[in-house]
Amino acid sequence: MESKVTLSKKVEIYLRNKILNGELLPNDKIVELDVAGEMGVSRGPVREALKTLTFEGLVEYQTNKGCSVTTLSPKDAYEVFFMRGSLEKIALERCGGKCSDEAVLKMEIALGQMKKACEDDSLTAIIAADEMFHRQIVDMGRMSRLTKMWQMLSPLNGAMFLTVKNSRKLGADVFDAPSANKYAVGHKNNYEAHKVILEVLKKGDLKDSCLCLDAHYLIVGEKIYRVNLEDEARKASICNYSAPPR
Repeated sequence: MESKVTLSKKVEIYLRNKILNGELLPNDKIVELDVAGEMGVSRGPVREALKTLTFEGLVEYQTNKGCSVTTLSPKDAYEVFFMRGSLEKIALERCGGKCSDEAVLKMEIALGQMKKACEDDSLTAIIAADEMFHRQIVDMGRMSRLTKMWQMLSPLNGAMFLTVKNSRKLGADVFDAPSANKYAVGHKNNYEAHKVILEVLKKGDLKDSCLCLDAHYLIVGEKIYRVNLEDEARKASICNYSAPPR
């Protein structure tokens, strides 16, 4: 008989994939009993899996309402992007922007995996490749506590990608708008974006590398914040709209 830990992990992967692949959309309810029936398990492993997904920012629990799919708030998304980018820039400053041959090799491997993931349109695989790619940057700082702080944000990576994906649908014009940052240009996919980052990192110019990370994290975070606030304001105006008297 499989252990409870193994079963909960299987349920966790099953639900995470359904959320990231768009089979479950924001605000969709997740009923423990239904998932247990689908997976052929008891409700215990489902409950444990939902706790993990709640921590990752993919699921929200509300008293008397249960669990539903959620996304990061505009403020939370901006904070995660800002913090992750800041930690990676600190790592670059620590090594003077000079990447080791080993780090470059691992980033090239991650880039190859990301290219295939983009071709397969697998968000789960894209996220895994992204994690491997950016881990090389933060490791170049050679500070264990810096790496641990970065790793604390890693569980939110899936929610970050989902938030970007949903935000692009809401405001493609905002994401494609010109920016003063020369690296803040619209990319066809995540592979193209990370290909540019690696090309810049290879040159070993600290200022340029930090500018490139700002485009990848800070500017994208600001655009997410703006797009979602505008969408919230639009929805509020519709809700508060009253037809003019005849």
